[in-house]
Amino acid sequence: MRHAFTFAAGAIIAIGGALASASPGAAETSPTTTHVAVTLKEMSVQLSTTTVPAGPVVFDITNTGAVEHEFVILKTDIDAAELPASLDEEGKAAEIGHVDEIDPVASGTTVSLAVTLGPGNYVLVCNKPGHYAAGMRAAFTVATPIAATEKEMSITLGQRFATSGPVTFTITNTGSAVHEFVVLETDIPEGAVAASTDEPGKAEEPGHVGEAEDIEPGKTATLTLTLDPGKYVLICNMPGHYAAGMHTSFTVLPGLSRAVRAAIDRANAARGVEDGQRLVDVDALLTARGVVVTDFDRAAVAGGIIPRAVRADGRLLY
Repeated sequence: MRHAFTFAAGAIIAIGGALASASPGAAETSPTTTHVAVTLKEMSVQLSTTTVPAGPVVFDITNTGAVEHEFVILKTDIDAAELPASLDEEGKAAEIGHVDEIDPVASGTTVSLAVTLGPGNYVLVCNKPGHYAAGMRAAFTVATPIAATEKEMSITLGQRFATSGPVTFTITNTGSAVHEFVVLETDIPEGAVAASTDEPGKAEEPGHVGEAEDIEPGKTATLTLTLDPGKYVLICNMPGHYAAGMHTSFTVLPGLSRAVRAAIDRANAARGVEDGQRLVDVDALLTARGVVVTDFDRAAVAGGIIPRAVRADGRLLY
């Protein structure tokens, strides 16, 4: 389902890069630490999971190969296999959006790297000369964390909005009955979803996106979904529960599309800017040949949704 976003005409006032921690979707209570097991060997990077909620992450890295490797975290929207070559170091990839690294990881050893990661797309690489090109890379996603509490008969959220992209709902059942958590993308008001014609006591599920089923009392479940901008209704659809009040609204705000964010990263890499502050000419970006700009991109820019700073010459710093 696609939604129209209306915004006033006028000067472009904002654009974002990699949806850093200042974005609306990152304002969440302190999450628990997530551990990710990483195996390095000739010539691959293997992960125990490729998606985690934003917050503290510990990578437990084991080198099972015969040679020394390293582990580099890059925050970028460029596809994992398409990083440009480094302008300075032959045989290496450009370390766009460098976050942290551990070097070296000796053969037969295990080391750990603790970082705090904001929502967005990442590439994890070994950037020893020739290793990235030979396949030592992996895509990694960090989702906006949303805490949800279910009980008789309500659903409460830690926050009721996120920017578009991966979202991880952490759902805790503090009640005494089994509940479920169903995500619907719909413009229907949260209390006006029609009753099911097939299952007595349940609501219809228009725009069903995903769900976590049968959450036992005292238990916690997680549900990670990639959400488009729009309006959502979150419900428990156990018989009688929706009608008794187990529903809430949720909004996903438009962020820049991955294609546009990747174009920003490539433009900066071509100028030799890999990390730190980056500058973009917004008007040039939105009219560049070969860059597919969506209505959501234009809405995000014109609506001032994405954090920014603007230099005196009109270029954006982020």
